[in-house]
Amino acid sequence: RLADETTRLQRLVNDLQELSKLEAGYLPIQVQAVDLCPLLEGVVRIFTDQFASKDGVTLRLDCPPDLPTPLADPARVKQVLINLVSNALRYTSEGSVTLTVWSSNKRVYVRVTDTGIGIAEDDLPNVFERFWRADRSRNRTSGGTGLGLTICRRLVKIQGGEITVQSQVGQGSEFT
Repeated sequence: RLADETTRLQRLVNDLQELSKLEAGYLPIQVQAVDLCPLLEGVVRIFTDQFASKDGVTLRLDCPPDLPTPLADPARVKQVLINLVSNALRYTSEGSVTLTVWSSNKRVYVRVTDTGIGIAEDDLPNVFERFWRADRSRNRTSGGTGLGLTICRRLVKIQGGEITVQSQVGQGSEFT
């Protein structure tokens, strides 16, 4: 138990340090042309290997081959997507988690959609707030630090993007 708690505290400290650097403008962003399909295939591969034994949930990727090449930091894009897919898998016990990519009006969009438990409409404005959790009854072992979506929002914003969420309880969530 001590090792588990130490790991949890270390993760919390690391997340707080990263968020602090983001807010202060000290986190380096290496913007370059990003070939999104191979990057997303790598993210899916990570979770396919990790969650291969999770019954009832499929992980899919829909990435067209003729996608424009956006300018972004590939490591930070990967970090955001790993967090979103991890959350989607955590709250989806059956159905699917799908990554969909498309372009419109000279912008590239990535959406992570799940068929999980969803988020109540009243809670949606708070999902990107630090330490906020929709299920206040969760204990420390049933979730992360409560900073993942806050960090995602900052990482997307610092690269000139926007992150949005739509969700319905019992229907799942979409993070775009």
